[in-house]
Amino acid sequence: MDIEVLVATMGQTDLSLAEKMNVPRNAIIANQCGQWTMTRDEGNTVQMLSSDTRGVGINRNLALQLATADILLFADDDITYYDGALQGVLDAFEQLPDADVIFFGLDMTKNGEIYEKRRHKIKRLHIWNSLRFGAARMAVRREAVEKKRLSFSKLFGGGCPYSSGEDTIFIIDALHAGLHLYSHSHVLGKCAKDSSSWFSGYDDKYFYDWGAMLCCGFPKMKGLLKWYFAAKLSKKTQVPLGRIIKLMNRGMKGFRHLTPYREAVSGKENGEH
Repeated sequence: MDIEVLVATMGQTDLSLAEKMNVPRNAIIANQCGQWTMTRDEGNTVQMLSSDTRGVGINRNLALQLATADILLFADDDITYYDGALQGVLDAFEQLPDADVIFFGLDMTKNGEIYEKRRHKIKRLHIWNSLRFGAARMAVRREAVEKKRLSFSKLFGGGCPYSSGEDTIFIIDALHAGLHLYSHSHVLGKCAKDSSSWFSGYDDKYFYDWGAMLCCGFPKMKGLLKWYFAAKLSKKTQVPLGRIIKLMNRGMKGFRHLTPYREAVSGKENGEH
């Protein structure tokens, strides 16, 4: 088996990001920068597709379309892989031959210091224990994803109408398609969380977008799940539980017409001008 790292990024000017991430080869960099260009290294082992598109889902999909390796490891540009990380991913798929998707550990850092070690046991994942994982820890069998025609939503994530949730929607789609998901104890590297391009705190937009994501991912169970997730999120913020529920309800209503938060609060949700 071979492996490629699919990096979603913005504003890059050259291929140096691959070296910075400790991925000296087998990398596809999807770079949103306002123009369309293709850049490759001399050995054609690192390539960067720059585009004028917007939204992390579109960016990941562009890298996915270029990929040819057996195993694909999704990445963000704030990750630095440990030596041997890619071989560890390949070993995990050898160890779990029925796995279509595997999530790995990461060390989270601020100011260069590790503040959280995200470690996982080797186990099968289902709908109730898989939604806490993100794409930056996910590797997939390319053939399995292509057979089920899976891709990332263009509605959710950084640069999209709804600011987060593309990872969750992808996981839900993979489970519904019958793919086998696992977590694994292998640790990929360090992920710097000194800043975020989309997360501005647990504000009204955050909870509105969560409601939209629940409506998209769980159309039949959204009414029940909003209480579960609202209760969990209320522990991370000073926003009252009742207001969180109200905002989620509004997000669910807005999603029926694909109304983003700014339009909803400006009175356009019901076609007002």
